[in-house]
Amino acid sequence: MLHVDDDSHFGELVTHRLGHEADQITVQTATTPQEGLSILPTDPVDCILSDYDMPAQNGLEFLETIREEYPDLPFILYTSRGSEEIASEAISAGVTDYLQKEADPGHYELLAKRITNAVDQYRAQKELARNEDLLAFTERLANTGGWELDIETGNTHWTDGTCDIYGLAPGDELTKQKAVEFYHPEDRGEIKRLVERCIDTGESYEATLRLIDADDQVRWVHTNGEAIRRNGEVVAIRGAIRDITDIKESANNPTTTQNRSSRRGDT
Repeated sequence: MLHVDDDSHFGELVTHRLGHEADQITVQTATTPQEGLSILPTDPVDCILSDYDMPAQNGLEFLETIREEYPDLPFILYTSRGSEEIASEAISAGVTDYLQKEADPGHYELLAKRITNAVDQYRAQKELARNEDLLAFTERLANTGGWELDIETGNTHWTDGTCDIYGLAPGDELTKQKAVEFYHPEDRGEIKRLVERCIDTGESYEATLRLIDADDQVRWVHTNGEAIRRNGEVVAIRGAIRDITDIKESANNPTTTQNRSSRRGDT
């Protein structure tokens, strides 16, 4: 954590008290926002604790500068000039938390908890973003996507990989009926039968079918689904879909595939 306060003696006190309350909090100190900014590129931190009333730049101006380079970094405004006006400005400016300085030694227990909570949430968000990036990379590599159907609402939730297979923009989500309509007319009845059977009986399914994407391109897909139960009742279906068009075309046109391989070998 980086603590920025123009009172160096108070900074030392906060470092000591936080070390007593939570030994997992490591504190770096700076007496000006400019000094604090110079620390961040070489010594990244998970949280900034900043005074409000500082000579060159107040805490909210410092926050504005921080947000330009570190939009998600937790920023706690820690001030002796507590007022509803400052609190309101701080919230509007997007501080993570706001806390007024107090002389009571027990106050540092609260400060440590606020810092720990902010850091835990920040790290959890970073981990989630990292996992989402990894999922997106894996889906692109394997031409695969995931999906979930809510039985009660009929709405679906698709990963970006599924949207890509359907030729839709990431975040586009369709009802069950609309999703089924993407399937080839000759295969539409089969996917409807499999999904309805899964809803009625909970029986899992997998099938190789054709769909026509948003660009009117026919794609071969391998799709599967399994029931999610709550109190014994099927409440959702979750599954995966994989674009196997290239595999199908290779199987149907081995000569073309062989020629492509030969050409690659000649270069």
